[in-house]
Amino acid sequence: MDYGFDISDLTGATVAEELSPLQFDREDYTPFEEFLHRIPRLPEKPRKVHNYALSVKGRVVNDRMEKYLAHPGESSSLLKEALKSPRHYLIARNEEVKPRNTDHFELGTFCHQAILEPSKFEKVVVEPKNNRGTIEGCRNLIGWYCDLLSIPQYAVLSTLKIQALRDMVSDLEMLAKKAGYTMIGDEHYNIIRVVKTAYKTYGGGILPKLMRYVKTETSMYGTDPSTGLKVKIRPDGLLLEENFGINAILSVKTTCATSVEAFMRDCAKFRYELAEGMYLKVASEVTGRKFTATLMIMAQTTLPFQVAVFYWDAEDLQVGKYKYAQAMDIVKKCMEANTWPGFDAKAESGAYGIIQCKLPDYIKSELLPQYLPEA
Repeated sequence: MDYGFDISDLTGATVAEELSPLQFDREDYTPFEEFLHRIPRLPEKPRKVHNYALSVKGRVVNDRMEKYLAHPGESSSLLKEALKSPRHYLIARNEEVKPRNTDHFELGTFCHQAILEPSKFEKVVVEPKNNRGTIEGCRNLIGWYCDLLSIPQYAVLSTLKIQALRDMVSDLEMLAKKAGYTMIGDEHYNIIRVVKTAYKTYGGGILPKLMRYVKTETSMYGTDPSTGLKVKIRPDGLLLEENFGINAILSVKTTCATSVEAFMRDCAKFRYELAEGMYLKVASEVTGRKFTATLMIMAQTTLPFQVAVFYWDAEDLQVGKYKYAQAMDIVKKCMEANTWPGFDAKAESGAYGIIQCKLPDYIKSELLPQYLPEA
């Protein structure tokens, strides 16, 4: 075979670095040591960054979650479904804007919100156990809510019937929620106290310090330059160069994982890398500034209710960017063809949808010898 050069003499040849499909410029990411170096150098007073200063090639706004969900742009949750199959994506898109029931207390949701808005920890109250189906129970609750909100007691309670009293309890409960209070039962109060302590003491108090500089509840809307599709992201928080010297994404995840190793496995299982890679790429495109790091806070919703903070590896984030691009390409091609195959998309071309099955290597562990007692 003619290689175009003489290969008979390899004198002086050296072994080069092995080629990798993940060749990328590590300058696109902030090294962990540099990130740590910047923490003691945060300004004494956080500098505010307005949304209009970030809206360079798209829109950056503080809007409600309902409005964000209603926007037609591609989101990380939808694109994760596209990697399962195009039909998964299609079904998920039709389900995305359905309202969720948020009337009952959810520990995971509260922990997520309280980490981003620590003042919520200070406004957790235990609602006394009273039967709302009785006149006495409603009167007791009305008195309790009036004391909580520092409003005068109602003098006409003795003349009101049960339905009017129940309506009054509901109105006062709504006022308390608008004032920032979270009403819970005894079973959750002690848990939240543990989570609060973990949040305040972890890493010598690093979380309350960092959260002073985080920009939250920010949605970004833009256009993917490769496919022309509309995209949207809503990171839990942004660390911006005006305060931190670099631009970084903050993500908060609640988990029932019992260890940091189990949590990292869950990150892979739930394809968090796609979301984090997408956040970095879209945020960079929309704002015109380079986002180069991801910080993730883990909060346990099971014993022992601890927190942990992770700095994401550059290679994992790059994999996430690749998966984001792959998912966008899948969606674009399916839109153009108006075809949304299911798992048959995983089969090779011409295989009639039949997928070759190869089980994971860990099944081979069952081949190890077993030493059984002799008869």
